[in-house]
Amino acid sequence: MRTSKYASRSESITTKPAMKNQTSVVVSGLAWMGSGVGSIETSMEKLFREAKNEILITSYAISGAADHFLDWLETSLSKGILIRIAVNKLGQQPGEVVARLSNLNSIYPHFHLYDFQGNDVEDLHAKVIVADRQSAIVGSSNLSRRGLLTNHELALVVSGQTAEVIANTLDKLFTGEYLIRIDKSS
Repeated sequence: MRTSKYASRSESITTKPAMKNQTSVVVSGLAWMGSGVGSIETSMEKLFREAKNEILITSYAISGAADHFLDWLETSLSKGILIRIAVNKLGQQPGEVVARLSNLNSIYPHFHLYDFQGNDVEDLHAKVIVADRQSAIVGSSNLSRRGLLTNHELALVVSGQTAEVIANTLDKLFTGEYLIRIDKSS
């Protein structure tokens, strides 16, 4: 606890201790696996498993072969975790992915599905997952089997204040004019 010089002796200002920033590199693809660097898929699964309250996601592409990701999403929702996900041009994603996300959207009131429409020269290309504003994965891989396992992709896993800054930045996207929230009855 820290006491402000402007507070009276009977008042004190309680502040959270600053979270220490930590960063690690994770990858997919055989060329750089096994060099003491973690895997994107394992790190992503851990992020979902350890989340307690909220997960924020932005995605350029989700393939039908991203079954693990979709399973982690559903498991987190079944635990009552709030999930907000923005998908680039949702209607152009594979039909089975749109159907599964739409089903989750209709079942779970704490699942907020957003469509980034953009225009001919704009896409949502960020690939980000943030858990509880404390941990995040920011990288190049799409949410596909290839992106998580076989393509040569690289991501940073960050925790601490940097993860909170990332979450606050995503909040601007989620509350801005570029996303359309998908109605629960869709």
